[in-house]
Amino acid sequence: MQWEASSKQLIVDDPLLLPERDVQAEISIDWFLDQDIPSHPKEGYVRILAELLLWEDCLGKTRIRTTEGLTTCMEPHREWTITSSSWIFLRKHGWTEDKS
Repeated sequence: MQWEASSKQLIVDDPLLLPERDVQAEISIDWFLDQDIPSHPKEGYVRILAELLLWEDCLGKTRIRTTEGLTTCMEPHREWTITSSSWIFLRKHGWTEDKS
C-alpha cells in the first residue's frame, strides 16, 4: 500500500492580486471586443460593470448580438447562438452573410 504524497496548498500557484487601474476605454469607441485589452504590458485588470454589456453587429440585413458570453443571430427563421469567442474567431477569419 502506498500513501499519497504530501500535497501543496493551492494558494501557492495563485496569481498575485490584480492592481486597481483607472482605464478609460469605452467599448465600441476606444476599444473593440476583438482587440487586445488596453493595459500596461504583462499586466491586466478587472472591471465590474453595473449593467449588462450588449454588442451588436450588422451584416447586411442580419443583426447579430453578443451579450454575457453568447452571440445570437436575431434574424427570424435563421436563429442560432454560439459562444462569443467562437463568433470573434469567425469574424476575424472572414465570416460574411454569404457563408451563413
